[in-house]
Amino acid sequence: MAEGRLAGKIALVTGAAKGQGAAVSRRFAAEGARLALLDVLDDTGRELASAIEEDGGTARYWHCDVGRAGDVEATIGEVVACFGGLDVLYNNAAVIAYGRRIGELSTEDWERTLAINLNGPFFCTKFALPHLLARGGGSVINVSSHGAFQAAPVGIADYGTSKGGLVTFTHYLASEYGREGVRANCIAPGPIPTDLNALFLGTSEGRKAAATMIPLGRVGDLEDIANAAVFLASDESRWITGTVLHVDGGIVIQ
Repeated sequence: MAEGRLAGKIALVTGAAKGQGAAVSRRFAAEGARLALLDVLDDTGRELASAIEEDGGTARYWHCDVGRAGDVEATIGEVVACFGGLDVLYNNAAVIAYGRRIGELSTEDWERTLAINLNGPFFCTKFALPHLLARGGGSVINVSSHGAFQAAPVGIADYGTSKGGLVTFTHYLASEYGREGVRANCIAPGPIPTDLNALFLGTSEGRKAAATMIPLGRVGDLEDIANAAVFLASDESRWITGTVLHVDGGIVIQ
């Protein structure tokens, strides 16, 4: 897999073991990137790394809790020691729980969501930056959500707030490090059937109901996100930074 749109690049993906993270990891590898896969789902993460290797790619798995700064710093150090640098950071790891209005959220719920969804990308970016800069720059891709732009009546204020904060963080990152070659962008997915969204999109009825709210008439799939991720990771997007790419079938405009 040496040839491809990401040939020669070293990419780190958080929340890589399942769902969107796994799909993006497979696609990055297929496009020639060498992959560092980070997650806390060890068996699944190792299986993915093995599958990528069996398909001719290069991937290694690391256990890492992105909500812990020390874990992130140590893991990124190991990744760089293993691969020799870093070109792409894909901040995907996230948690979500439905059905808790603001008054029903415990402080522990709130803090855990922000720790993974917002602190995690900050920690990963902070400790990745010296290595990106050492190679003349790179691409940081943060995974936000249409929930950052639309208040959904399903009790996800903590999740939506964390994803909105991630958009602002991306703007500052792009502004502060653009002249040093670091690009920073967001992908904001719409409804995608994954484990995180199984409560609403785990059945055909749920997917049909969601599709009625989407101008393009269907929920998304993992390949839709992977396509956007490869574009933002590659040199094809070399003059794009500080933007949000809404991969949502148009739901955010409704």
